[in-house]
Amino acid sequence: MAAGSPSIFRPSGTFARYVTAILAVVVAVYLRVLLAPLFPGNVPYHMIWAAIAFTAWRCGLGPSILASFLSLIAVSFHLPFLPRSNVSQTGVVGMISFLVFSGVIVAMGESSRRAIKRREEAERAATRSQILFETFMDNSPGAAFMKDLDGKYVYVNRTAREQMKLPLVVGKTDFDIFPAEAASLFHANDLEVLRDGKPREFLEYIDQPDGRHPWLSVKFLVTDPDKNVFICGKSFDVTDRVKAQEALAEAHRELEERVEKRTAELTAARDSLRDLSARLLQVRDEERRRIARELHDSIGQLLAALSMNIAALNRERLAPEVAKNAADSLHLLDQAIREIRTMSHLLHPPLLDEVGLESTLRWYVDGFTQRSGLKVDLQISVGPERLPQATELTVFRLVQECLANIHRHSGSKSASIHIESQNGRLSLEVKDAGKGIPPEKQTAVQEGRLGVGIRGMRERLRLLGGTLDIESSPDGATVRATLPISREAGAT
Repeated sequence: MAAGSPSIFRPSGTFARYVTAILAVVVAVYLRVLLAPLFPGNVPYHMIWAAIAFTAWRCGLGPSILASFLSLIAVSFHLPFLPRSNVSQTGVVGMISFLVFSGVIVAMGESSRRAIKRREEAERAATRSQILFETFMDNSPGAAFMKDLDGKYVYVNRTAREQMKLPLVVGKTDFDIFPAEAASLFHANDLEVLRDGKPREFLEYIDQPDGRHPWLSVKFLVTDPDKNVFICGKSFDVTDRVKAQEALAEAHRELEERVEKRTAELTAARDSLRDLSARLLQVRDEERRRIARELHDSIGQLLAALSMNIAALNRERLAPEVAKNAADSLHLLDQAIREIRTMSHLLHPPLLDEVGLESTLRWYVDGFTQRSGLKVDLQISVGPERLPQATELTVFRLVQECLANIHRHSGSKSASIHIESQNGRLSLEVKDAGKGIPPEKQTAVQEGRLGVGIRGMRERLRLLGGTLDIESSPDGATVRATLPISREAGAT
């Protein structure tokens, strides 16, 4: 019979318990009358004890007390609904003894009844807890299990049985269920949790009918009230997650390979472009040098010869009108010769090859000041030895580009140039007092995305291992360049 289920031997209602107690007394008195001939002497209470014990055990304290008093009255006095027993009464002593023994029986019965009730309530609570636990675990995601210290399973939820296709595993170990390799791994993980005494996560693999599945297991220890230690755990099938991670890793690896390949291609293209840019700068400088030489040596010489011829002709006796035209032509020729000489020097100043950077810059700055009206303060300290030819040409072109930009864009009336060599490096600083670079263009200038001249300066410096930095404010702009130098005495 299930605990707590009502029956005639355990009445559940208060009224029913009292009625049962009264009926028990009536039945006991009738049995006493019927069995009296079998018990000679004055023993009126033998059949009453059973009724009192029954009511104390099954009906509770109140009904058992009522039964005791009814039994006493029935035995000691005549009740209309009870038969006469024809047994002499025991008197006051017997009544008192009856009450004492009845009280003992009632107390023992009540104690027993309460103990039974507590046990039944504990059993109901345990059953309820077990039902709730198993229902919760069977419907929770993931496989759940419990093992004792011998590695035997004491509980496995429905998810584990269904997903892992496990047979009855309670009382068995991993070595009874899984292949030896997998069982050894599970056992080693259990021992690690026992040794550390704290929860641990493991990735465990189980061979299933559709292939090998990875399971993420969280294992921990549980101790019951009797100090018994159990290894508990929750496991989740992470096959889809692992496959997704592997696919992601493979895609990431392929992407990295493609990026590396593309980066290598871009690096090769960039190096090729830089080589081409360097070659173009070199070709441009050589072409400037050639054109400058042609202008100076060929056209300049022809114009000089023509000037001498016209001067000789002008010394002859000519008509006033012809003499005036000859004088004007001679003046125009002199002006053209000066312009060609200036153009030739700007394309590639011959002084740079002959006397070096300092003299060439001073000559160029003086000429620039005369032509533009811009006051330029030049301070140069590079020592007595010549710099490498490529370094001198680069510095000259930087100064040339900076002064041109100041004259065209800054609106400044003055500029300062400071060139100094120290510790194997050459530094160049060009400042102006103009309006500076507009804020919307500063980033593009710094990154070299604005202005062909600035990009050309950066490329020249890069070829020599140098750097270029441009700062701007409302008070003007500053260009700073540094590059390594290796002095070569007598460099050409």
